[in-house]
Amino acid sequence: MRSLYETCEPRAEVLQGELREELFAARLKDVLDGSADPVYQDPAVFFDNTYPTEGLRTLLREALGRLTGRDPTANAVIRLETPFGGGKTHNLIALYHAARGSQAAATLVAPDLIPPPGAVRIAGIVGSELDPTGGLLHSEVTTYTLWGELAYQLGGVAGYRLVEESDRQTKAAPGTGLLDQLVRDQPTLVLIDEIARYLRAADAVPTSTGRGTLAEQTVAFLMSLLEFAASRERVVVVLTLADPADAFGRESEELRTRLAETRRVTARSERVLTPAAEEETAPIVAHRLFRSIDREAANETAEAYLAFYRLLADQGTPLPHDYTTAAYADRIATTYPFHPELLRVLSLRVATIPNFQRTRGALRLLALVVRRLWELRPPTLALIHPHHVDLSVPAIVEDLTSRLDRPAFKQVIEADIASRVPGQPAHAQEVDAQLAGPGRPPYAQRLAATVFLHSLVQGPAAGIEEPELLAAVLEPGDDPELLRRVLHHLLERCWYLADDGRRYRFGTEVQLPKLIADEMAVVAVTLAKAKLEERIRQIWSRGALEPVFFPSEPAAVPDDAGVPKLVIVHFDAAAVTAAQTEPPELVRTLFEQAGVAGGFRRYRNNLVFLVADQEQKEALVTLAKRYLAIERLAGDPARLRDFSPEQQRRLREMRDQAELELRVGITRAYRFLYYPSGDVQPGATPLARELLPAQDQGAVKGNQTEVVVRLLRQLEKLRLGDDSPPPAAYVRARAWDGQQGRVSTEDVRRAFAQRVTLPMLAEPTLLKRTVREGIRGGEWVYYVASEGKAYDAQSPEPLVELSEDTFLYTLEEAVRAGLIPLRPGTPPEPPGGERCPVCGNPVAACTCGQVADGEPRTAVDLRASGPPAQAFQAVADQCRDHRVARLAALRIRLEGGGQTAVQELRALGVALSQLEHGPVRLSLEATAEFGEGEALKLRFTGEESRSRPVRQLLESLGSQARALFTKAEVELDLRPLGLTVDAGLGRLGDVFAGLPFGRLELEAQPAEEGWEAAS
Repeated sequence: MRSLYETCEPRAEVLQGELREELFAARLKDVLDGSADPVYQDPAVFFDNTYPTEGLRTLLREALGRLTGRDPTANAVIRLETPFGGGKTHNLIALYHAARGSQAAATLVAPDLIPPPGAVRIAGIVGSELDPTGGLLHSEVTTYTLWGELAYQLGGVAGYRLVEESDRQTKAAPGTGLLDQLVRDQPTLVLIDEIARYLRAADAVPTSTGRGTLAEQTVAFLMSLLEFAASRERVVVVLTLADPADAFGRESEELRTRLAETRRVTARSERVLTPAAEEETAPIVAHRLFRSIDREAANETAEAYLAFYRLLADQGTPLPHDYTTAAYADRIATTYPFHPELLRVLSLRVATIPNFQRTRGALRLLALVVRRLWELRPPTLALIHPHHVDLSVPAIVEDLTSRLDRPAFKQVIEADIASRVPGQPAHAQEVDAQLAGPGRPPYAQRLAATVFLHSLVQGPAAGIEEPELLAAVLEPGDDPELLRRVLHHLLERCWYLADDGRRYRFGTEVQLPKLIADEMAVVAVTLAKAKLEERIRQIWSRGALEPVFFPSEPAAVPDDAGVPKLVIVHFDAAAVTAAQTEPPELVRTLFEQAGVAGGFRRYRNNLVFLVADQEQKEALVTLAKRYLAIERLAGDPARLRDFSPEQQRRLREMRDQAELELRVGITRAYRFLYYPSGDVQPGATPLARELLPAQDQGAVKGNQTEVVVRLLRQLEKLRLGDDSPPPAAYVRARAWDGQQGRVSTEDVRRAFAQRVTLPMLAEPTLLKRTVREGIRGGEWVYYVASEGKAYDAQSPEPLVELSEDTFLYTLEEAVRAGLIPLRPGTPPEPPGGERCPVCGNPVAACTCGQVADGEPRTAVDLRASGPPAQAFQAVADQCRDHRVARLAALRIRLEGGGQTAVQELRALGVALSQLEHGPVRLSLEATAEFGEGEALKLRFTGEESRSRPVRQLLESLGSQARALFTKAEVELDLRPLGLTVDAGLGRLGDVFAGLPFGRLELEAQPAEEGWEAAS
């Protein structure tokens, strides 16, 4: 389909906003006086803007045929009947110009029916201009009655003198004799417009005899006038009568009754015409507003809409029955560029309001609509629908509210459809913002505007049913299901939108959403947050993970190797945005520290964290307040009695929906998952972040812990009991220091809860299966100390337990310890060689630095450098290679420059505060350059605890110095702790790896008692 901007050209005055109010109100009196606007006064302009309706053509043909004598059988009396604004006055003006000989009328009537200029005498009387008490002032006389005005217009002052007494005093209607004197044999046209309005005023004026009223005499004169016209060959009387439903309908109806008495005389010479048929409203409006319309495009658009409606019907979408017919496509082509429903609602709904004035009102309103569309130029505009009546335009709002005596509907528009107050969108605008998507039209405002137009008429007919509503709004390509969802949101939000189960309508009385909004205003924030906390505890319950709710300090999070913990951080304690990738400070603290004293957390790989989205916190509180407000209304029997059964039903539905939306809102807000990971930047906290997938309304009803579990399994971070167990070789390489001869199964289990590079195990059965696999595969020997039994690949499969009493041995160590016999494939004992009790090698090939008799061997060089994790791992590997079980001391060296150096010194202090250690000595050298000839050299050697002022000084210098270089060495005395290499270096490595260090140099010194065989 082509857009209207390509196929239609609005008239210049429409686009320029020059269609003033008075241009839509045709006034016969102004045309008669020669003072009308050119659009009415100039015949050429007038007929260019006039659509040739069949009623107008008939009027001109009948009246001019009789006046010119070319059709003696034409009717002498023509009555135009239609509601106000239906084109009656417009037709009278057209006949006036044609009767005066304007050739511009030749576009509507045969040229030979147009009389020569001046050949026809014309009298035009407008009932609203006549004044039975004050009179109508002319230059020479003042007229008071219908006959006085007619006599003056046809006969001048002399003519008026014939009726002066009855006009001014007696108020008695003259007979046909007067008319005979005034008209004689000349062609005469009498135009009478809005006579009903004059009759209402004349009804209050008595005649001189007091036996009747001027209104009665006026009707009597009209009867004489019509009888006279019927008796003359070239006299025509055209009068207009309003619809009974219009403002002066009663007077018009009474006049019809009285005129019926003359039917026996005038029936053969009277014709009743409707200036414009219902189906001609669209062409009239289109012709007046558009200079050109591509009719081929109209047919193309009609076919496209018909195909779309038929597709919807085939898909089961309820539509009005006629929308899928070829006749409706014809109607679209006829009303183009307007959708038939727009003109239907204006002519059959809004036009029933007396003040709207039918075609005139439609023209005025649609001129504003067209101008607005060409200003905004919305894309893909193929047809002007009811929703294109832009209720954000003040002039349009005025037309549809105050002008129609509906001022209360202004607040309806402001609150629910289109607000013009900055920062305070209407509810439909809020819904559109909430559901906004790329290229998505404002469906909520479209639906609301359409319902509004159908709501202006009052009574049981107000409103629109859903099939009609959707059909009026849908454009080719739209999804009706989406519109239904939007409509549901409108019902939940709008204060004045009602649904009686059949029709949607706007009223001026507040509906449930407004009552809910008022109730929300008095719900305390503390109550709303308490409800959120309650719901959060319900949403995440124990499963493969154990929830820990709202911890504020490390002691609140257990530090154990049991069931992995899902730590749910309170939304007020910490929240992040999508752009903030680093974990919040509270999460880092809970992850790194444990216990009341805030010591180092051992089981960091046993925690995951859920953190709320900072940008959704406010919305969460709003959802909770809404739920509490609805719950209060629905739970109060006294207030429920004030609601209709339909409202009570809706309130119950809204309560259920609000509870579901609260649950959905919580799950979508808590979308940031932090979990332990070794795949992070050096120096960063070993926590990675993932977004939890959004859950639909059906999915959120279950335990949301399962959503976290699914994601962790997808990331291969968590394994459940029915997952494949970790391979035995993987466990030996990653969870067990394989250079040791043995390890307890409990230590292996704990390693999975400690080391962030390992997966989390939700159930111990996984590790038991791995142990059995390792036994069968010859990876290790399983030993139960309490029973003194060992199991290898040749043994019956044992009942595996994970405890401090069960151990895994390497095959070599098991043979050496005598737990299993030497089997084929086991490396044999070297011949005749005495072995070192530490490394197990022959004395001549000892690698651990000791001899069997205890004499010292060659010193072992334990050194490494690199990033923290790499350096500590390298030293640990060297210790295993040399069978070093314990360390006496560890030296850590670091060098750096600028702010990096200051940052590393600060991190060093943090690291030392988290570790258990003996005495610590620090050697620190620093050089700072400030400017030309300005430098500072600093050196400190002593206990680390006394270095704080020095480090603080360096931090201060770092921000001032042009250049800064530092060199630090820390010596840790590890002997008082008695830690094994695995425990000590592992803990040190984890701490340093989690802080912002670059390159470290490590040097370790074995303990004297550390030269023991691993056992």
